[in-house]
Amino acid sequence: MKRHIISCFLSALAVTSCVLPFAPIAHAAEKKNVLIVGDSVSTVLRWSPESMRPLWGKAYNSTLEVWGCQKLLTEGCNPSKNPSALASVLKHKNDNIDIVVVMTGYNDTGDEYLRQAIRKINKAVKEMGAELMWLTYRQNGNVRIKARGFNKVVRQEAKRLNMSIFDWDAKSRTKSAWFNGASTHMNALGGKALGRGIRAALDLHYASVATTTTIATTTTVLDTTTTVAP
Repeated sequence: MKRHIISCFLSALAVTSCVLPFAPIAHAAEKKNVLIVGDSVSTVLRWSPESMRPLWGKAYNSTLEVWGCQKLLTEGCNPSKNPSALASVLKHKNDNIDIVVVMTGYNDTGDEYLRQAIRKINKAVKEMGAELMWLTYRQNGNVRIKARGFNKVVRQEAKRLNMSIFDWDAKSRTKSAWFNGASTHMNALGGKALGRGIRAALDLHYASVATTTTIATTTTVLDTTTTVAP
C-alpha cells in the first residue's frame, strides 16, 4: 500500500496555500473592554458625549478615567478628585480590561520621569492581562518643546515595551480648527476627531494582532507533515 505525503511549506519569500479547515481563526470581532485614562486635554470625551460615539457599539466597551489636572504617578491639583493615571489604572485591575489608552502627561515634566512613568504603568497594565496604547503629545502652544521631548521618549519606550502608539500629534498637527486657540485643549469638533482617531488606532491594533496570530497559527500548521493513507 502506497502512502501519499501531503506537505505545505511556508517561506519568507513565498506562500503555498493549502485548505486547512481545522486551523483556528482569530476572533477579530470579539468585543474589547477599553479603559481611557487622561488629563484635561482628553476631558472633551466626557463633556462632549458625541466624541465617544465611535468608541461604543459592537467592537468596544469604553470606560473613562479622564480628569482635569491628572498626572502620571502623583495626585493632581485636587487629590480627592484627581487620582494619578497609575491609580486610575489600578482602580480597574479586576475589571477585565483588554487595553488601556493613556493620554496623560501634559501636567508632568521631565523626559526621564515620563520614561519611568510609562514603565510603571505598563507593568501595572501587563499584570492586569491587558495591553497598553499611548497617545503622542500635541506639539503646540506652551508645551511645544516639552511635547517634542516626550514624543521621542514615547517612541523609544514603544519599541522597548512592545507598546502601541496613536500618533495624536501627527494626526492633529495642521488641524487648528479642532482646538481652542494655540492650545492642546479641544473643542467639540476636536473631540469628535479624537474619538474617531482612538477608534481607528484600536481597529488597526487589533487587525495587526489578528494578522500576527493567523500567520503564527498557519506557520505552525503548515510546518506539520501529514501522512494520509489512500
